[in-house]
Amino acid sequence: AVVSTQSTGFCVLMSSEDFEHCFEQLMKLNLKDKQEREIIHVAVLCALKCKTYNPYYTSVIGKFCGFSKNYQVTTQFSLWDRLKELQSLSPAKLSNLTKLLAALITSKTISLAVLKVVNFAEIGSDDVTFFKGLFTALLSNSEGVVTEIFGRVQPLPLDSLKNGMKVFMKHFLKPDLTGSELKNMKIALKCF
Repeated sequence: AVVSTQSTGFCVLMSSEDFEHCFEQLMKLNLKDKQEREIIHVAVLCALKCKTYNPYYTSVIGKFCGFSKNYQVTTQFSLWDRLKELQSLSPAKLSNLTKLLAALITSKTISLAVLKVVNFAEIGSDDVTFFKGLFTALLSNSEGVVTEIFGRVQPLPLDSLKNGMKVFMKHFLKPDLTGSELKNMKIALKCF
């Protein structure tokens, strides 16, 4: 059943006119529990496999997450799986994952709390490049958006995540930032 759900989901994702049409078509399938969650996994995998980042998949995932919190949880689990395998992803997949994560966080589909599975004290050099790209993308937003993005984790009991992000940004990111991104990093750090 999982394989048929994945292949059906893939076909609908590939053949839909836009993300709204895709959502409607997938909802008409009346999928149940685990079948529903497979749609998110397929969308994330499709987003990573593209030659270049395609915001369509971000919109599909966002639409499902806006429909039900269950999809937000599934999205978080799917992204955790990808974050655990960063070392094995190709440069194209890493680039797409960076852009997907940045877009999902910026649109408030998910929060920075998705990074709570990352131990910033133990990341390798390839991971540093990935997270530098992610944080640079997040910091390239307006001051208000940066405040919202980083402020969403402020009230959460995620001290190790907050401290890890602080150290990472100060150590790895700050030397490469200039202008508005550097100003936004200071704003982000104040949110913790």
